[in-house]
Amino acid sequence: MSGENIKKRPDLFGVIYKNSLVVEMLIIGVVFQVLSKGLFLGVQNLSNILLQGATCSIIAITMCLVIITCNADLSAGRLLGMFGMIAAILQVAWGANPVLVLVIIYALAILIGLWHGFWVGYMRLPAFIVTLATQLVFNGITLLISSGKTFGPMKGVIDTIGNKYLPQIGNTNNASLILAAAVAVIYVALVTIKEMKNIKLGLTKPKWGKVITKMIVTLIVIGVITGVVCQYRGFSYSMLILFVLTLLLAYVINNTKFGRYIYAIGGNVEAAKLSGINVPRETLKLYVLHTIIVATASLVYVGRVGQAAPGAGQGYEFTAITGCVVGGTAITGGRGTVVGAVVGTMIMAALDNGMSILNLGVSLQYIVRGMVLLLAIALDVVANNRKTKTI
Repeated sequence: MSGENIKKRPDLFGVIYKNSLVVEMLIIGVVFQVLSKGLFLGVQNLSNILLQGATCSIIAITMCLVIITCNADLSAGRLLGMFGMIAAILQVAWGANPVLVLVIIYALAILIGLWHGFWVGYMRLPAFIVTLATQLVFNGITLLISSGKTFGPMKGVIDTIGNKYLPQIGNTNNASLILAAAVAVIYVALVTIKEMKNIKLGLTKPKWGKVITKMIVTLIVIGVITGVVCQYRGFSYSMLILFVLTLLLAYVINNTKFGRYIYAIGGNVEAAKLSGINVPRETLKLYVLHTIIVATASLVYVGRVGQAAPGAGQGYEFTAITGCVVGGTAITGGRGTVVGAVVGTMIMAALDNGMSILNLGVSLQYIVRGMVLLLAIALDVVANNRKTKTI
């Protein structure tokens, strides 16, 4: 009736979709905790999930940016395996210094990133085809240089970043506690300074209630993660690498021209060109950055496992892509966040861990992963369709 306030029915789907990561974590936590009879949420197992999930989560940091630009990278898993094999052969078979190994791996990463960026950005070949082709190439190179053999163990800095934890002070994990406290203080200070600056410049109205609520939630998350890892062995160096890269790339994507260009290209590539964005150059830069991140993930992986095998990294690109989609990255491009991609990939790591605890067969695990990816894409499509109808 006109003139009367009509109550809107609560949008249950919208609420669930906006909080999908929380819902997914709760479902996985409750289901596997019950089925595993209390093993899943044990302190040691949760710490292991963070350690094991670090590799694919590192890949997801820039995989989400690649997807945001409406591109793809199907070669990340095999590239990780190739980098790991090269690093292991250099160190174990040739006796190369670990630092020299790092230099060689990152130099190769830059070259491969330029190669991908050239074909996708400048030659305008579909990223799907380019990276599918290089996936086969990287797999072949790995088999060729390894002759089907496994090389290990890894030593030095590579072993440290993959396997070691922050040192204990006395008999406690005080180093991890001090680090977490420092991160919390820096976070509160940066958020407060940013909000005060925006208010002073007139960019936003004071909304301290919302800001403080967000800070409290973030501090609770930091406290819970710190509490879990400190009851076991503290923060591993691989976790720290993941956290640092996540924060760094999140800042870059939200506060730099490069980040704005990434979203612009994904939103409408033709409009991005007309606005003066050099799309081929930005695509080249993105693939170089992504390949460097994959190289970092490979060093973390081979350090954690302690050796390089010919089949290492198989399917890791699938896990990273699924984690990005679960974390809110639109498979059609233009939308997504680095933090969401990392959290989504950690959820996939928790799912894999839970299925392993329950001794589910490999065939069933593949079915579950495929259904999770399908469900995540379906939810995203439904949400976009509802948004379009609303507009």
